[in-house]
Amino acid sequence: MKCITPELVLQVEGIIKEAGELLCSYFTKTVERNVKSDGSFATEADIASEKFLIQKLAPLIKDAGFIAEESGEKKAPVYNWVIDPLDGTTNFAQGLPYFCISVALTKNDIPLFGVIYQPLLKEYFYALQGCGAFLNGKKIAVSNRKKIDESIVIVATPYVKSKEFFKSMNSVEHKVYTFRTFGAAALDQAYCAAGRADIVMFQDLSWWDVAAGMLIIQEAGGVASTFQKGLITPQYRTFIGGNQDLRDIFLKLI
Repeated sequence: MKCITPELVLQVEGIIKEAGELLCSYFTKTVERNVKSDGSFATEADIASEKFLIQKLAPLIKDAGFIAEESGEKKAPVYNWVIDPLDGTTNFAQGLPYFCISVALTKNDIPLFGVIYQPLLKEYFYALQGCGAFLNGKKIAVSNRKKIDESIVIVATPYVKSKEFFKSMNSVEHKVYTFRTFGAAALDQAYCAAGRADIVMFQDLSWWDVAAGMLIIQEAGGVASTFQKGLITPQYRTFIGGNQDLRDIFLKLI
């Protein structure tokens, strides 16, 4: 990870926290909604945050490309910044305080550095490959819960409803302690990495929804895979993350 220096880590933190301040300047205001083809929508806050992040991150690594939710792909052969400038847009537009910024740096589609920032609470989750996961500088770890009937599960539902996904959920819903659906998949993963939930599950979301969160879960001592126990790649369809014992139990059921 020669490209990731302590100086770069601090620079990225400053940039993302500035983007968080930008988002907060729009929060609780009436924002125009531009509906997208997948049924979701973007606001002026999404677009402003993404423009700011790309402008500030671009000089940090020469020849790095961008895979960003609102402006699309300008992908480079090796290094890419993967950006969700506002995860939880619906919550944000409704004045619900559950949203975040998610940014990952990948090499050949493998996350090396991931950040998830909740600007209202000023919670800065981050991970470096092989170096652990942290929240505001303190190390975090996934839960060690092993019993499914005690498990707290966060589920992110896709805008395009999937019978297949809800069938999978029905196979476990009567066995878990409780389900929660908060509306920002990246922040859900950060919460799981910090042990605030035991498992996070979803289907048919995008690469920018998971590139940072999967690394943070893994570096917090957990695992992230597809429902078939496969690797998470930009082409993934299903996602489950958390501690390995519970993940394996869930995979047998779904």
